[in-house]
Amino acid sequence: MPNGDNNKTLSPELIDKIARMELTARTAADGLLAGMHRSNAKGFNVEFLEHRPYSPGDDIRHIDWKARAKSGKYFIKLREEERNIQAHIIADASASMDFGAGDSSNKWNRCALLASSVAYLLLKQGDAVGLSLAGGQAPVSRAEHRASRGQLHRLISILAAARPAGAASLAAELAACADLLKRRSFVIVFSDLLEPPEPVMESLRALRGRGNDATIFHILSPEETDFPFAKAAKFIDPESGAFISADPSAVRAAYIKALSSFTRGYREFCARMDIDYVSAPTSASPEETLLKYLESRGRRAGR
Repeated sequence: MPNGDNNKTLSPELIDKIARMELTARTAADGLLAGMHRSNAKGFNVEFLEHRPYSPGDDIRHIDWKARAKSGKYFIKLREEERNIQAHIIADASASMDFGAGDSSNKWNRCALLASSVAYLLLKQGDAVGLSLAGGQAPVSRAEHRASRGQLHRLISILAAARPAGAASLAAELAACADLLKRRSFVIVFSDLLEPPEPVMESLRALRGRGNDATIFHILSPEETDFPFAKAAKFIDPESGAFISADPSAVRAAYIKALSSFTRGYREFCARMDIDYVSAPTSASPEETLLKYLESRGRRAGR
């Protein structure tokens, strides 16, 4: 797929979709930030974006004593070049992401909204943000890292024009990302992770081994987490076309156990690799998922 900006004339339908996605992403992110400022929840604030914990050997002249007075902990106030990071978003656009009853439960719709909202938050604090699609069909599959005013519109245009299709390729995209990033970066993955985990984990190890930070938003629909089906049916893999016929009542317990083992494996792997794992079911609101993520980042910065 081609990289860069798509200069082709956009259809009125796509232009309208882009505008709605951008408005929704901004509304979700701004509403979240407003709620955070109003919140009195213990142990959480947004100041971690501008600080890192003090480490032996740091120049004590850079200690932020106001932050020390508030938290009881020592923090170093980051210089401008340290605060402004390079972030790279990977959106899984494989065929399995086009699943979920209704627009709000569709995994790809949720992926695009969360990715857009996180991009908006990062751009708002001055960070350069890039994007690549793992799989899918799209006129443009990649955006270079920029912190310019038009970058959010550029990223959302790519997501809005993309259509989930084809086999999973997250492991390959992560590997390519590790090779392409020229400086230490913050890699944010939005995916259902429905591909063999070992290659994905190996690519994540490579990313972390090169000093990159990483977060995974694990997006699943209620149909996948709860398996609410009642009647015997044919269950089809949208990526390979393989299928099985099964009575849900006969396989539900085994399915739930297998899914639990699968997600636990990722949680444990991410904990070992110091990667943020964020459960992002489409049954939760985007704001709820984003708040969970920001609270997790805040706790990490305060350790």
